[in-house]
Amino acid sequence: MSHFNKKSSKIYSVGTYLPTQIVKSIDLFESFKSDARYGISTSWMDDEMGICERRMSDGAEKPSSLAINAAKQAIAECTDLNLEHIDMVLFCGIERDQPEPATAHTVQNALGLHAQHVFDVANACFGFVDGIEIASRFIEAGVIRKALITTGEVPTRLIPSFLKQLQGNLSRKEALKLLGWLSVGDAGGAVIMGDGEDERDSAAGFRVFNNQADSSHVDKCTYYKKDDGEYEGKMDMGRIVAHGLKMHRNLLSETLSMVGWDRFDWLISHQTGRRNFDQIEKMNEVGADRMIRTYPLLGNITTATFAISYQQLLNRPEIQRGDRIGGFFFWNWIDCRPILLHVLATKPVELYGLYRLYHNVW
Repeated sequence: MSHFNKKSSKIYSVGTYLPTQIVKSIDLFESFKSDARYGISTSWMDDEMGICERRMSDGAEKPSSLAINAAKQAIAECTDLNLEHIDMVLFCGIERDQPEPATAHTVQNALGLHAQHVFDVANACFGFVDGIEIASRFIEAGVIRKALITTGEVPTRLIPSFLKQLQGNLSRKEALKLLGWLSVGDAGGAVIMGDGEDERDSAAGFRVFNNQADSSHVDKCTYYKKDDGEYEGKMDMGRIVAHGLKMHRNLLSETLSMVGWDRFDWLISHQTGRRNFDQIEKMNEVGADRMIRTYPLLGNITTATFAISYQQLLNRPEIQRGDRIGGFFFWNWIDCRPILLHVLATKPVELYGLYRLYHNVW
């Protein structure tokens, strides 16, 4: 379903947070003797997926801790922001501090904010971009002035459970379906959004949302906590990526035509490894030098991908006012957004169009 904004919204600033501990992929594979047990090289994740390491938070860091640190940076970057104008605070991570209260309230309380709309958004790896769309709708309708969208991801807390299973007597086929869980990394992200009206450019802001969903793939990526506290699950990466790429191909030209574009100048994407990154590059005809690559040193950072990638994009010296940016966010979905942004007070940049095409296959 498509939706054109009547009143645009934009991102004013972005903040990120990365834990300091670095865990190498080869060390994880050596811990369960992947070569001897399954005939899988200890450098398999480096060689096949291109993921060399990831960040891991300590046991005391909750999802809100990472979100709060990222939010502090986003607020600091937005120097002319009146905090009383933040009318919405969202937390959009996969894991939350607890079921009740909403983790968004923990974030708001720690930051001393007084927003009236404070709640969590849950949609697996897609939660953060869902949060951006929700905030955009509220801004567009004139319900809120500014919004703080946050996430804090700690998926590495699942790794010990899956390592324990891999240290058992699994078949090679069973082991391969668990390896994806070793690709994840911890990170926090936040953006501040507001009205996109700009005296210098009336086209500023989100332009169109084109959403589709396919819920027939609920079994491709799953995990749950068992009674003994361990985690059970699987990650069928090959089938997820194949289906996501197919759906993206079908929606790409449609969404580009909706905003009147024929190409992208830059592309940022959700990243599960080298293979899907390379396929996305070919599909969108954007060179690798015009894509933001986070997976080698951060792994799959789930909902924090948008903020981390976008911040890295803004730090590229080649970026110019008027550049068209494509966003391709999928794991069990595809997501790309049309957007014009004026962000980061320390480095003002106007970006034409973060194209969004969203396919959710949960």
